[in-house]
Amino acid sequence: MAGQMTLMNEMRDIASIAADMASTDTSVRVRGAIDFLRLEARCDTFLLAYKTPGAKGFNLITSVGYSEPVARYLTSDIQAKPEFTKQFADQTRVWDWDDVPEFYDSYSGAEVLRPEGFTNGFLMVLHDGAGDVVGMCQGNMERPDFTPRNRSTVEAVRPLFTKYVTKLRTRARARLTPREQEILALLRSGLSNAEISDRLYLSPRTVSTHVERVLRKLGVANRVAAAVQATELELLDAGRDAVTPLP
Repeated sequence: MAGQMTLMNEMRDIASIAADMASTDTSVRVRGAIDFLRLEARCDTFLLAYKTPGAKGFNLITSVGYSEPVARYLTSDIQAKPEFTKQFADQTRVWDWDDVPEFYDSYSGAEVLRPEGFTNGFLMVLHDGAGDVVGMCQGNMERPDFTPRNRSTVEAVRPLFTKYVTKLRTRARARLTPREQEILALLRSGLSNAEISDRLYLSPRTVSTHVERVLRKLGVANRVAAAVQATELELLDAGRDAVTPLP
């Protein structure tokens, strides 16, 4: 089947998956959660993506088993397609094809997914506290059944995936320059503007300007909130963000 990988041949053992899920590195935990979903929910494929504010489509974070054209389609503006209306209207549940009877014969079902050999799949829309869509994850299967246990397994990783896509979304929106990242790191360390000025050999006025830009880009009111967000969302750990599937 084009674009797919064989589940049993590619799946890691449960011990290594559990080790990943216990990691302090969020990207490693996400990788473990994806492999756990594929094992427990019997997904042949999986993808995770975040949504940049104002964008129509999604930014792909990781795709396992999908062909490139299918992954590209599934991260396009699917929110505007009629076969996805119900899923995005009720973001609180995990939807499979049986929940949307028209999906099977829709363009997405009949022209994109069924030719790849899929007979079912799920979509979980990720949202923030205000109800805004921040990302989504999808998985598809050759077999048609998606049990209540499968659904609960997917739902169980919602908090982790939501936190992770929110982090990437915030960083994409902020687009901090290297100097602003440096300033944010010193803010998180508790340094005052005067101390940052001395540390970086910058004028107090320049430091103040950088701090104001950091606060504005992060959408926070003060330096304490910026420091908290930098820690919670790991904004200064960009090098660790890639979810790299293990061979």
